[in-house]
Amino acid sequence: MRMCSILTTALMMFATACTLKAADEDKAKKDEATAAKEAIRTYINGLLESGKSDVYFREEKDMKDGQIVRLFVVGTSPISTTLGLEEGIEIAQERAEEAAKSAFIKFLGSKVTVKKTVNSQIIIMKEGEEGGGADNLKEQAKKVERRTKEFEETASNIVKGLKVAGSYQNAKDKKFVVVYRWEAKNVDAINAVNEKLNATKDKPPTKKDDAKEPAKGEAKKTEPSKVIPDKKIIIDD
Repeated sequence: MRMCSILTTALMMFATACTLKAADEDKAKKDEATAAKEAIRTYINGLLESGKSDVYFREEKDMKDGQIVRLFVVGTSPISTTLGLEEGIEIAQERAEEAAKSAFIKFLGSKVTVKKTVNSQIIIMKEGEEGGGADNLKEQAKKVERRTKEFEETASNIVKGLKVAGSYQNAKDKKFVVVYRWEAKNVDAINAVNEKLNATKDKPPTKKDDAKEPAKGEAKKTEPSKVIPDKKIIIDD
């Protein structure tokens, strides 16, 4: 009986140890995922703060085997309140988005090699990369580029894979900055208007009847504020 009890205790201790180990491994994975997400948020925040329209990627984190697997695209535009605050912000956002997409198209056409494979997979290679059949890949990609229409269609499909990663309504510098995120695995997705971004936009004022002179004794209505509110959004999913 005593031997049986010892064996049972040992088995329970072993099971407990296995459970604890599995829990530690799960926690380690969650901590790693959290750290990776926080690193992305920090990087996006830096791009929003810099506000320079361009395409950005980090070779050590956003490239694999010579292929670019992730990109960040920044667009910026000044905010003018001449036509009113809401309209000024809306126009600036549209122009910032256009600036980002324009910078992305320029990047695709001049700084990297774009290839569309037979199964419609799109690959972006950094210029000058060697190995893995890169020379042959580049040669085929150049043929795609020479067919202007085909290249434009390919580039258009790539742009559809952009996802809003953040926006910054910069009150101090009076500018609107948007950051897009592109990942190779999402290139075929056609993204709808980002609800997280649009949900935070100030709603335009409802149309009212022509303003009438206030009745005697009533205070005149003040002009709407043209002070640009500082607002930053980061989307890391």
